[in-house]
Parts: sequence; structure tokens; C-alpha cells
Amino acid sequence: MCSRSFSALALVLTACSPATSLDAERLADVVVDAPGASSAMFADPMLAIDGVRGGGLLMGSTDVYSLDYTDRPSLVVRWSGRRVTNQPGADLVVFENAFRISQNGDAYFMDPIVVSVSLDGTRWVELPHRYLASDPTMYSRRIEDWEGFAGVTPVLVNDDTSPMSYFDPMAGGDAFDLDELPEGGDAGEIRANGFRFVRMTSASLVIDPSTGASYPHDPFGNGPDIDGIAARALVSDP
Repeated sequence: MCSRSFSALALVLTACSPATSLDAERLADVVVDAPGASSAMFADPMLAIDGVRGGGLLMGSTDVYSLDYTDRPSLVVRWSGRRVTNQPGADLVVFENAFRISQNGDAYFMDPIVVSVSLDGTRWVELPHRYLASDPTMYSRRIEDWEGFAGVTPVLVNDDTSPMSYFDPMAGGDAFDLDELPEGGDAGEIRANGFRFVRMTSASLVIDPSTGASYPHDPFGNGPDIDGIAARALVSDP
């Protein structure tokens, strides 16, 4: 039976899937904090930990938990009884529901996300990211301009119809490598010891240090839609 625990500040939801082998890739299965969560459509954070169901290159998934720019600004998840470790290559991948606007173009519908990780749930380290648009005050529909953000690459893996390794280059999603963190301070500690918690925040609520203003968002967007979060390797960590 799934367990649900609600409070004014946090919501903890444990998925019903059985535990998989240690040190093997698996999806985050516990929601630690989901401000503004409810039972409304796309507002149930269980949808962020119940498997990945990508819609493909030209369509976003509907099996998602939707952040927005006001009431549901962020989502924190973890892996029950496990800690994510730093291994060669990508260590984490976030699946959202970005999609290409036209079959042959290079413009995408995206709701970028700033990803942070933590060992203790208190000290957070943002994974490196840079907005590279020629005019950083304006929103860009080019994936290449959103370096280090989640929510920009279409998701092709679908646990129901096209299952594959979440770290297969064909799976889509946005991957992160802990080796890209600096070696000192909190970032260095996570680089060396891994992390337990992942926080995803709508980029439009985060300040771009190059402009002093929030990152821009698509005028037609209403917030990122989280489909799943996978780690490559984990160790037991009760």
C-alpha cells in the first residue's frame, strides 16, 4: 500500500513499486516537498515518481506533475533508503515534456528548470547552468541556449511502449554529471559523496546572475511538467 503523509509545508509520497537492486539505475520514488500540491489534474506529485511516459519528439507527456510560476514553484524528491553516487558519465537525468514545435525546425517548446541537489535537505547546490541566448532578457526556443537546464530536451523513453535505459542517449531528457561541480565547499562534498535529494525549480523563478533578473520563459508556457527523475547508481543509505 502506498503511504501518504501531508503537512502544511511538505508532502511525502512513497511510490508502490518494489525496490530494485542496489547500484542500478532507478527512478526517484519519494516526494519530499511539493508546495501547492493537490488532487487536481497535473497537481498530484505522484505523477512525477510513477514512471516515465515520454510523448516523443513532437508531443509532451500528460503523465506529469506540473510546476507553475506561483503556487507550485518547486518539487523535491529522493530515493527511499538510498544515496546517489558519483560515477563516470551522467549521474542524474530529469524527464520533462519539452517538444519540437515543427517536424524540421530547431524551435522547441520548453519550460526550463534549475536543478539543485543536497545531501542533507538543507544545504543545496545548484547544478551548473548558463543561459546563452544573444539577448539574455528574451526567451529563446533553441535547446542550445539553455546549457545545464532541465526541461529542454524531448523525452522518447516510455516505460509502457518504448522502455530502455534512462541513460541511453535515445531516451531523451536532460542529463547531469556531478564531475561538473567544483571541488570545494558544499559542491565538492556532493561531488565526492553524492546526494540524497533533488530539487527542481522553474527557471523563471531563479535569478540569472548575468542580468540580475529572472530567467525568461515562453509566453505561452505555464510551468515545467515533471515526468520522472532517474539516478544511474545508488548505495544503501537508510
